[in-house]
Amino acid sequence: MKIQPLFKQHVMGHKLRYAIGAALLSMSCLLLLVIPQLLRHFTDGLQTLTLTGKDIMTMALGIVAIGLLTAFFRSVGRIQLFGLAREQERKLRNDLFAKWEGLSSEYFNRQRIGDLMAHAVNDINVMREVSTMGVFMTIEATVLIGVALVAMAGTIHIGLTLLVLLPLPALTYLAYRFRYHIQERTTHVQEAIGQLTSRVQEFCAGIRVVKAYAQEKSELKKFEEDSCHNREMNDQLIRSNSSFSSLSQVIVGVSYLLSVVFGGILVLRGDISLGDFVAFNTYLTMLIMPVENLGKVINTFQRGRAVDIRLRHILSTEPAVSDDDDVEPVAGGIRGKLEFRNLSFRYPDQQQLTLRDITLTVPQGSSLAIVGKVGSGKTTLVQLLLRLYNPPQGTIFIDDREIGSIPLQQLRESIGFVPQEHMLFSTTIGNNIAFHPHGYTSEQIEEAAKVAQVHDNIIAFPGKFDTSLGERGVSLSGGQRQRVSMARALIKKPSILVFDDSLSAVDAETEEHILNGLKAVMKGRTTIITSHRLSAIRHADQIIVMDQGRIVEQGNHQSLIRLGGIYASIYDMQTMNREMGG
Repeated sequence: MKIQPLFKQHVMGHKLRYAIGAALLSMSCLLLLVIPQLLRHFTDGLQTLTLTGKDIMTMALGIVAIGLLTAFFRSVGRIQLFGLAREQERKLRNDLFAKWEGLSSEYFNRQRIGDLMAHAVNDINVMREVSTMGVFMTIEATVLIGVALVAMAGTIHIGLTLLVLLPLPALTYLAYRFRYHIQERTTHVQEAIGQLTSRVQEFCAGIRVVKAYAQEKSELKKFEEDSCHNREMNDQLIRSNSSFSSLSQVIVGVSYLLSVVFGGILVLRGDISLGDFVAFNTYLTMLIMPVENLGKVINTFQRGRAVDIRLRHILSTEPAVSDDDDVEPVAGGIRGKLEFRNLSFRYPDQQQLTLRDITLTVPQGSSLAIVGKVGSGKTTLVQLLLRLYNPPQGTIFIDDREIGSIPLQQLRESIGFVPQEHMLFSTTIGNNIAFHPHGYTSEQIEEAAKVAQVHDNIIAFPGKFDTSLGERGVSLSGGQRQRVSMARALIKKPSILVFDDSLSAVDAETEEHILNGLKAVMKGRTTIITSHRLSAIRHADQIIVMDQGRIVEQGNHQSLIRLGGIYASIYDMQTMNREMGG
């Protein structure tokens, strides 16, 4: 999907407001250019001794009035233009976040968190600079330079004006030579910021591991290396910007020198008056700032161009998992019959199959347990059921309907998923359980917490359900995080419940209480449980054992024990461990 340049989109979408802002700023510039003419008449009057006190007072009041009007138009125009820039900043951040929400797990597996944060913060700030100072200085420079040159040539001396302009085309050549350097080095700076942010994020997330292994010095060294790289990239950009600005000032200085030397000669020859000379140099002084700003404008737009390309690349990324255009909701809602037909699957970045020839039927309202060692494909199977990745077409059916033909929103709202990694948000415990835009009552939240066997832990906190959690729920134990995550799935009352090794962090007694509480919840709901503990799944209606992506054993607890295979071996080992532990 091709996207127009973001700044161009923004300007075209707010043409009238930009025109108003440009008009107000132009008015302030035009009023400012009246002052040299007043100084011209004032100087000529002094030279000829024709000025009266009234004339001086009138000119002084005129300068004050022009200053006030200039300040008014400049302020209002600035508010208008800067407000538009903030509007673009808000929209870009919202669009970026919305795009990330629509992208699949595959995309985030390839991205560093620091890079994503750099896009959301630094890249957007650069785009705001383009819309603020870039636009502001462009309008100011265009009006001041254009009108001042006309006034200098038309009312003072065209030859002197052309002479002063001779060095200025060199600015265009400089801009051409520097544009690619600035754009490339801006990209390098943003990448270095992303690397540095990723390093900080990883350190904060793994601070306990760092301290446990006494790796503070090692981590500090890595951070210093990233920090030095970031400084070097910024130094390169600063050198490019500084070189451009310095050379621009030299060119402007040459113009000013020509004005003083040859303008003085014209005054001495009587070709222009002293007032003309003063006005001409006042105009030129006014031009120095906008001409110097041309360098900043070019740099700003080049940085913005580099960032624009990065952001458009993200915004044009198509999600790997999405609804087809003609997808229709399931009438009456999803009931829960599951069927896998010769399912084989490999992850996009892998060559080897993760799942091989999975054929399985789970009747509506029944329970399925999945057992297998790490890497056997248990989690992959349940992730495909949620369409976190796209399964091959015609391999997974829900209620006899191919899973790809079910809207993602309806599919995921009908499944209560408790993952292995229990992600909790930096908000209250109650809000973490009631993780739904429509919200739940306090009674529903407490009921879900009771079923998940975490209610007593929560009410022991001073704030009870209003207790605020630290980032990722670090203020709770691993078992408490698992149970809060489980309560979040149970409160939805979904048609399908999926527990992906969700009892690994609780003790055997708590596990027994949770399983007893789940019996009533599971009744009438299709339930899938993956677990290493056979005690958590022995009462399931159907059990499959997976190994290297295949179903190698299938049956219920008793039939698998009689089979004497992998399941029976795991059961005997875990029984022996419990007895030895007792």
